[in-house]
Amino acid sequence: MKKPFRCLPTGSLPYVTDKAATKMMVKLFEDIPFLANLPEVSAEETIIRRTLMNIPGVYIKDKKIIFRDSEQDLKQKLVLMDAAFNNPAKENLEPFGFNTFFLPKYYQIIERIKPSETVVNLTGPFTVSQRMVNKDGTQLLADKFYRKVLIQAISIKAIWIISKIRELSPETRPIIMLEEPLLYKVGDVKRENEDITRDVIINMMGKVISKIHDFDAKAGIQCFEKCDWKLPIEAGADLISFDAYTNPNNLNIIPEQVNEFLVRGGRINWAIVPVRNETLVKNLTIDNIYDRFIKTIEGLIIAGTSERLTYNRSSVSIQGDVNHLPLIFAEKALILANQLGKRIPFKS
Repeated sequence: MKKPFRCLPTGSLPYVTDKAATKMMVKLFEDIPFLANLPEVSAEETIIRRTLMNIPGVYIKDKKIIFRDSEQDLKQKLVLMDAAFNNPAKENLEPFGFNTFFLPKYYQIIERIKPSETVVNLTGPFTVSQRMVNKDGTQLLADKFYRKVLIQAISIKAIWIISKIRELSPETRPIIMLEEPLLYKVGDVKRENEDITRDVIINMMGKVISKIHDFDAKAGIQCFEKCDWKLPIEAGADLISFDAYTNPNNLNIIPEQVNEFLVRGGRINWAIVPVRNETLVKNLTIDNIYDRFIKTIEGLIIAGTSERLTYNRSSVSIQGDVNHLPLIFAEKALILANQLGKRIPFKS
């Protein structure tokens, strides 16, 4: 039985060849490989495009996401998407899948290594709802019809890749990481529209997470901004991933909810290896980042969580994307995160 992972793979990588990315993957993340995002290969390589590729009515251009009600045969296409959501047979799912540069190599890694767990990142429903507008520029979160469309779109993408992984390695459990970089905006959204309540947001996340659970996969929520982590916890997330370098106390204000989350089997990923700029990475050592991690995790324990659960259900990672860094520093950050994961104490 393999031990639970202690270093979560995350972030866009700087490689321009699948060979280089594969070499890094096998060296550092053999136990938990992930579908790497390589934006230096192409501007089309984005998590949001991966998430919304082949979704009816969705048009992406220059980081704008527009839902076009006037798209030809839109109604019929949405009926097919609804069928894929409710009856996710292979032939129903296939038209809504995605292609990425690294996907063929990722499949080879899964088939050869057959890891116990693997990670695939998609954009989460709240962030999609904030970035997607209709042709008039109106955001779509307040409209039940559009909420249904984006919930189905993200769920189908998750089901499709889960099915692909299981074809190659039935024993591998996928972790679908839903990236929610705009989760910090929840307060502003609620103030601007009283119809957008906490329950609306929790329900939207929960429906996607529930669909992932239906296929015996895990669901994580990742946000590297300061946000209300009670929302993902109440939505049923299995893993929460936060920026523990810039916002080390983000969880300390809700220790009771965090402890309940850990008791039910939840995991915390501490994105504590900084990667914002070259100078930060250049000056890092494993000893100073380990000391920072211990002080940060102990802060949560002092706030009221179980020491045993907090340590034993924690992983670490880099703080975000590293494709903006020179390769030598990007790899240094990844190596340090891997070394830090091996140092996390186990509490009996």
